[in-house]
Amino acid sequence: MNVTRIVTTRIKKYNVTEPILVEEVLKDLADYKNAVYAALNRLTAEGLIVNYAKGIYYRPKNSRFGQIGIDKRKLIEKKYIKRDNTTIGYITGPQVWNEWGMTTQMSNRIWIAQNIRQKRVDANLNVVLIKAKGEIKNSNIKALQFLDVIEQIEKIQDANKEDVIKKIIAIYREKLEVYDRIATFEEVKKYTKKVQVLFGLVVESADIKDEYFYALLKYLKEDVQNGKKIIVDVNPIVFNNNRTWGNGYALAQKYC
Repeated sequence: MNVTRIVTTRIKKYNVTEPILVEEVLKDLADYKNAVYAALNRLTAEGLIVNYAKGIYYRPKNSRFGQIGIDKRKLIEKKYIKRDNTTIGYITGPQVWNEWGMTTQMSNRIWIAQNIRQKRVDANLNVVLIKAKGEIKNSNIKALQFLDVIEQIEKIQDANKEDVIKKIIAIYREKLEVYDRIATFEEVKKYTKKVQVLFGLVVESADIKDEYFYALLKYLKEDVQNGKKIIVDVNPIVFNNNRTWGNGYALAQKYC
């Protein structure tokens, strides 16, 4: 087997500046790992590829202004969001707030949720990795993003909380598909009680005319009304003065 020829053929299939991960090149060649690395070193020496970081290469592109480096947007996607058509993470935080019209502010760091144990920062790519509340699947990304926004509402800068809630209600009613709405009921169980209360209020305010959703809401409401009451510091008028979720509005005197 001519490993060098196979590796060279694979490398040439990549677009210039596109990230090339070693594990992609090693596919079906695990028994020839040393030969693969030798081939990569040779191609680097020849200038066909550039070693960006450990395990990461790219085909360089020359312009009249000099060499164009690796496509960091695609590198972020490959490293942290999708690999081999499998979703391993999703965008959350400021970028979602901005895309959903909740703030005009943009963070210089991208927040990505993954199934990790604790928060990490990739300073080179300006990525903040946070722990996802639910198991990440292709089918539940929109639901997790939606619930994250509710959880992160206090962190949204330059935004009125009540205006954000109104937009969240409108998004749930008008933008989420039926299967996304159903997924939110499954995933919300993994969030805090406060998020569950806010979510319940949002869904009731969205007024989805469906018996199945009414049943799901009923079971969620029974769960959150057990134990300690949750104070939701949001003007109840946003929820049509709904106080049926054991949400402690009576304790928030400034809204009484």
